[in-house]
Amino acid sequence: MLVFGSYCPVRVKVIKVFLCFLLLTAMASSKELSSEKDSKFWSYRQIKQVDPPVQENDEWSINAIDKFVLKRTQSKGIRPNDKVELTKIIRRASCDLIGLAPTREEVETFIADKSPDAYLKLIDRLLASPHYGERWGRHWLDVARFGESHGYESDNERPSAWTYRDAVIRALNQDMPFNQFVRWQVAGDVMKSDDPLAMSLTGFLTAGSTVTNVDGVDREKATYDKMDDIVSATGAAFLGLTIGCARCHDHKYDPISQKDYYRLVGFFLPGKPGHRDISAGDSGSKVKALTWSGGNKRKNPLLKRGDVEQKDGDLGFGVLTALSAENGDVEPWIKLSEKKSGDGRAGLAHWLTDTERGAGSLLARVIVNRLWQHHFGEGIVKTSDNFGSAGEKPSHPELLEWLAGELIRTGWNLKGMHRLIMSSAVYRQGTQWDKKRHAIDPENKLLWRRHPRRMEGEIIRDSIMNSAGTLNRKMYGPSVKPWVSKDAINTGSTNKWPVNVKDGPVTWRRSIYVFMRRSMRVPFFEIFDVPDSMQSRGVREQTTVPTQALMLLNNEFVRAQANHFASRIKESVDVSDKRSVIEAAYWVTLSRAPTDEEVKLSSELLAKEGQSIENFCHVLFTLNEFSYVD
Repeated sequence: MLVFGSYCPVRVKVIKVFLCFLLLTAMASSKELSSEKDSKFWSYRQIKQVDPPVQENDEWSINAIDKFVLKRTQSKGIRPNDKVELTKIIRRASCDLIGLAPTREEVETFIADKSPDAYLKLIDRLLASPHYGERWGRHWLDVARFGESHGYESDNERPSAWTYRDAVIRALNQDMPFNQFVRWQVAGDVMKSDDPLAMSLTGFLTAGSTVTNVDGVDREKATYDKMDDIVSATGAAFLGLTIGCARCHDHKYDPISQKDYYRLVGFFLPGKPGHRDISAGDSGSKVKALTWSGGNKRKNPLLKRGDVEQKDGDLGFGVLTALSAENGDVEPWIKLSEKKSGDGRAGLAHWLTDTERGAGSLLARVIVNRLWQHHFGEGIVKTSDNFGSAGEKPSHPELLEWLAGELIRTGWNLKGMHRLIMSSAVYRQGTQWDKKRHAIDPENKLLWRRHPRRMEGEIIRDSIMNSAGTLNRKMYGPSVKPWVSKDAINTGSTNKWPVNVKDGPVTWRRSIYVFMRRSMRVPFFEIFDVPDSMQSRGVREQTTVPTQALMLLNNEFVRAQANHFASRIKESVDVSDKRSVIEAAYWVTLSRAPTDEEVKLSSELLAKEGQSIENFCHVLFTLNEFSYVD
């Protein structure tokens, strides 16, 4: 018997054996991790050429994407779903690319077009729409942690932050090559200082939160916190890496040293946020845009354990060793710059997009994965912001490699990549559920069916106004602050939102133009999972809670828009003809005709005492089909 507190040779021997076991386990784990770092992890490698597989008796595939998917499904004895009907594919494509449902005329024109390229013409029309930049710009603003206030306690506003948002929309609408889009966000002010768009895109560096009103040591800590925000956002947005984890010590899982981290900090440490006069766009007017101001070179020490009072040496600036053929030396990329700056950011920008010696292969994988995620609801790599060893492995690694290679081969053209993905059979398939196939692949990792997806909070709000006929489609310019209840305004710090705002055409703009205050999201957005923009977020959380249904039922904005919707219906059809009322309302909200059963139920609702067209229109806003795309 072992008695606690007494000496026992047997117990000592047991403890020694146990300690030896722990030590050997730790050494083995360390050796395994080191080995994994030395032999390059899959996402760090250069893109390799992959040929689409050839499948026998393949009558399902439309393009090369489908061949990769079919190879996986056939290996499990599963056949993917067939194409969805035309009314659903046009709504799916429209909501995906511009965030607005198609009109009845657009649906009927599409169905009537019997040419073999009718669907491709639809995609091209949507990609040419100015609303494409608004829709996909919102996705990028999540990644860029865009907000229009500093955050934290004071949360002061940034009056000109909207210039970055507008620059993103313009760049996407122009189909700017993605490698240029990246370079200008890191160093546009250095690389193209005479171009207003390049200057505005550099707002990526200042888009994050900032601690203000601090002095002394706290000010220096705040400076390094800001540097961490920039380095972390740069790593997550462009490379899908958690570089910020190396701030206090070497990265626990990935080959990113603390030295690597602080060498990246060196690119930004000399600089500071600044305001410069730039063009506001087509009007030719000037605004003071928040950009990045360079500064004199100063020492860039490594901070032991991230402590500003434990500085060590001067690291200068450099890039990630694991993603560089130059062992982290940025000088070869600085030489590529037409204009050289003291902070070397142009060199960093070139390294990020260099597919042969730099990080360009990983950059390509990350962005095509983001496109796939927003078209299918989940990326080929589920952890879109983490392509490191702690992230998930790709479900279709060869497909990801092929897509990244195609992006580079076609000049980093994002619209072309949308066209490729959306023309595939896997994108156009139906949502039918099947018990047998579900038993084999319950999580649909093999992509044998389409998952219905709820639209984001901003798109639900836009869809409500679009149905009501009140949507103000004005593009660009300062953000608007729509009506918010006093209860929401009175929570937390003061002066967050104007009181007694009257909703109207000025505030009924698309939601991407709604002011993004970090300390107070518009309640409608918060309920529907719009993030707070305190950090880069490539994947939004999606909750399903009772308050979402209550918001659609009771919110004053939604009720008012239902009344406007009813007025629109009354002006377009004879209200005494209930079927015409029902059909018109269904086409406006759901882009399809109602079924006979839906006409029957809707007629019964309208016939009830106390019910009105306004109530009927409001009910349509609460349908799952209104908020979901299948």
